[in-house]
Amino acid sequence: MKKFRNPVSPFDAPDPFMTYDPKTGYYYALFTRGSKLELFRSRHAGSIVTDGDSRILYTPNGERDGIWGDIWAPEMHRGSNGKWYVYTSGRIKPEPSQKRLFIMEGPADDPFEGEWIFRGKPSPDIFSIDPTVYTAPDGVQYLCSSRVDPQYGQVLDICDLVNPYTYGNNWATIAKAELDWELVPPYVGRSAIVEGAFFLEREGRLFIISSANGCWSDDYCLGVLEHTGGSLTDAANWKKHDKPLFVHGNELYGPGHASFFRAPDGEEVWCAYHGMKEHNATCTGAPRFFNIQRVDFDETGYPVMGLPTGYEVELEPPKGEID
Repeated sequence: MKKFRNPVSPFDAPDPFMTYDPKTGYYYALFTRGSKLELFRSRHAGSIVTDGDSRILYTPNGERDGIWGDIWAPEMHRGSNGKWYVYTSGRIKPEPSQKRLFIMEGPADDPFEGEWIFRGKPSPDIFSIDPTVYTAPDGVQYLCSSRVDPQYGQVLDICDLVNPYTYGNNWATIAKAELDWELVPPYVGRSAIVEGAFFLEREGRLFIISSANGCWSDDYCLGVLEHTGGSLTDAANWKKHDKPLFVHGNELYGPGHASFFRAPDGEEVWCAYHGMKEHNATCTGAPRFFNIQRVDFDETGYPVMGLPTGYEVELEPPKGEID
């Protein structure tokens, strides 16, 4: 069993997404990587970046597809048709300051094999980033992303999908920054931020874990929305929990933009998130490193994360890993 220490990336690797696929026996990871979409894989979670393979899935070509760079926060999910899809956002040339969601379609088996194709921008007229996808028990898929609202700053929207790359007709705004820990100056008013959503299920409960404040702020942190029943695209059916789930500590600052994955044993749940190694009072650009740690749950199925593990703690790998 290969023990490890955080961070698992020796370089800037913000907005990490990680998953384990039992069919191939590999972990796969994506993160913001400039103007390229690069997929990493490894048999060991702790060495996903340092001791595995990587493959470039896509580089922007504005003349061909209208994406001109700055690819942010990619995630890879299985579609309702069994194929792999990457959901992300890119800059569009006509509006250099604007971002649009776009979707890539891959093979049905190993995402490292076969061709990936550009599936397009599902809603080209809306500034949105950080898409994530959930498949409900009835097979319907939903996409949640962060949209810039002129009054409230970045808010979370959810919509249903007709297929893995096409919006349906049902849509709602389900969260905006409104609690004290979500509104740490200067992230107030039209500068407020809720982003980086990810779905998490446990004991029959469905959560969306999202990030608040600015990604280069010490106070970037994770909060929890919970589905209370009924339609996922009705804002009244989502409850925001009053306290943050995960905040800075142990000399790791700004923990956030999380994804969650199961260990090879199929039981343990782990969180991938980025954090800074130094206090950043100015909230200006700084390296954000890729970290992972196990998630606990209380007796009701609510997630418990405590504080970041820090950089000096040796960690056991996810259960079920094979040397």
